[in-house]
Amino acid sequence: MKRLFLIIAVLALSFSSAFAQKNIKWTDAQKLNHIGKMCKTSNPYNRVEVNDYPELNKTEANLLKTCAGQAILFETDAKEIWVKAKYGYRSHNRAMPATAGSGFNLFIEHQGEWKWAASVVNGEGHDKNGNSKIEAPLRVIRNMDGSTHRCILYLPLFAELTYLEVGVPEGAKLKAMKNPFRHNIAIFGSSFTHGSGATCAGMTYPAFLMRQTGLNLNSFGMSGNSKLQRVMGEILGGTKADAYICDAFSNPSVQQIGERIRPFLNEIRKQNPKAPIIFLRTIYRDGRLFDTAAEKKEADRIEYVDKLMKEICAEYSDVYFIDTPDQTGTDMLTSADGVHPCSWGYKRWADTIQPEVVEILSKYNIK
Repeated sequence: MKRLFLIIAVLALSFSSAFAQKNIKWTDAQKLNHIGKMCKTSNPYNRVEVNDYPELNKTEANLLKTCAGQAILFETDAKEIWVKAKYGYRSHNRAMPATAGSGFNLFIEHQGEWKWAASVVNGEGHDKNGNSKIEAPLRVIRNMDGSTHRCILYLPLFAELTYLEVGVPEGAKLKAMKNPFRHNIAIFGSSFTHGSGATCAGMTYPAFLMRQTGLNLNSFGMSGNSKLQRVMGEILGGTKADAYICDAFSNPSVQQIGERIRPFLNEIRKQNPKAPIIFLRTIYRDGRLFDTAAEKKEADRIEYVDKLMKEICAEYSDVYFIDTPDQTGTDMLTSADGVHPCSWGYKRWADTIQPEVVEILSKYNIK
């Protein structure tokens, strides 16, 4: 009998969901306002046209196809919001909840501030008809009050989308929202910048920093593969960004840092000779505390970078180094896995660097 009730409940839920979807009007997300990328690409959800850069290896290319840092801006008076996506490459990061890696994260403006509203993701596998579950229509939020809301829909951090639609009930308004974020700043870096360990896509430190300052940050996070590659300097320079922020010392070895930082900078400067470039000290990885080998490796790298950046900042104009220690705190309460922060750690990081970032950029009238 219990089994019969369970079957009836599942069927009722499926029927309710299918019925709800029939009343949904779908809009191609490209007809709304798509932000968070700076390069022209054949797939609008790739961050870089990777085929134009054969120097990229397969892993680097796949990571640059993911949607990290991208979002769709819109206004709606709908009482519920849906998404329907098709996926290409997807990475399964060990420190990444599925809601952040493959799902969607909605922020809504409330009393002048951007507030978390929902984080959702479909299941894996295929249904009985062979259809991909991850690509099934997905309700992001429901039971809203019907007044007009300004929305940021963050896209998956570790997945490539090939198509995306936003759905609202028939009769509800859905239109593109003007971008409230100013300037174009490229932010390059490791899995920290990409967002590993964040609980949802809008909880990375670039996303926090963007909402807190109103500055438009475009992510070039590369999840473990941010190693000051010459080609990345070429890609970043080609964006002609107003400014650059670089979490550049978290992945490469001391030797790679010494060998690559000048070629990396020279590539940016070839195409963008005056934009400020802000480098960040790598954060303290909590796994160092009781691992003596990790402690030595990280301490040696930080010491080396601190000395090197004094030379670099003297050698190159408009290059800065924010060397603030303990950017995510020292209480060991923000680690997802001993390496990556959780969302609270990313919030602390954004809060810590914000004053210096804002001060530097204001010198260039980037406010």
